[in-house]
Amino acid sequence: MDIFNRTDPHLNHLGIGLIPLTNLTASQIKVVRRNCADFSFGINYHEFLTINFMGQTKGSTIVVTAVIVAVIVGGGVYLWQNKQAQPAPTQQVNQGQEARSLADCSKLGASWTPFSNSKTSLFFCYKTPWGTTTLEETSISPKARKGTVYYVSFSKSVNNSPLISYSTLDFQKLGDSDVPPVIDWEALDFSKSETKLAQLFPDENATAQKLTVNGKQVLKVNRDFVEPLSQKRITPLDYFMPNVVINGTAYNLHIVGSPKQEADLEKLLDSMVF
Repeated sequence: MDIFNRTDPHLNHLGIGLIPLTNLTASQIKVVRRNCADFSFGINYHEFLTINFMGQTKGSTIVVTAVIVAVIVGGGVYLWQNKQAQPAPTQQVNQGQEARSLADCSKLGASWTPFSNSKTSLFFCYKTPWGTTTLEETSISPKARKGTVYYVSFSKSVNNSPLISYSTLDFQKLGDSDVPPVIDWEALDFSKSETKLAQLFPDENATAQKLTVNGKQVLKVNRDFVEPLSQKRITPLDYFMPNVVINGTAYNLHIVGSPKQEADLEKLLDSMVF
């Protein structure tokens, strides 16, 4: 029965070698196999020996039993200590899943609330008197445009002020259009002077100011012109922020409001997270 002539490297570590049972006959030894979870050490015993001594002395019984008990207890202690010494597995952190640092809108005042929508990664704070927000894609037919643009509007805004839009870098209307784009995004070069940048708005009395908001370049423009269709004088306040990443895609972001909203729009801009 070669089972009694095997050694376990874990038991050798404890100084326990072969179990001296080779003088016993098969009739004196009964091998009982069972699985038994040891809740103290967190290990399983897969093999137990039950030894029946026939004609052996009482002293022999005590010696053999003591050896077996030492093997089981000693092996259990070693395995438990080895398990305790093993380092805990390192938790892998998915950087994409980490929580973003979002502005606490309540710090801006009681009338401020957060904009958050499951369809966009864009976040910002806005005034509750502006009403509820709606996020929607342009209604222009895909056949009449290249790229796309999304709008965030406010239910209680006056003359669509404020209005937030973000368009793909390739967005343009195809065919003839009565309404030209507000700005030529490709011509927006922050290395130019503010006077030169104001010239991006021809036929308008425009003043431009270069800003840096949370590490991003922004062009602030005050415009003053007569709207061609209505012939009404319009004085919008614009913020142009090129090449921001929303939902993993690069967009050009535009905020338009009225000069009276300037302080609130700059708080909104400062709270933006993409």
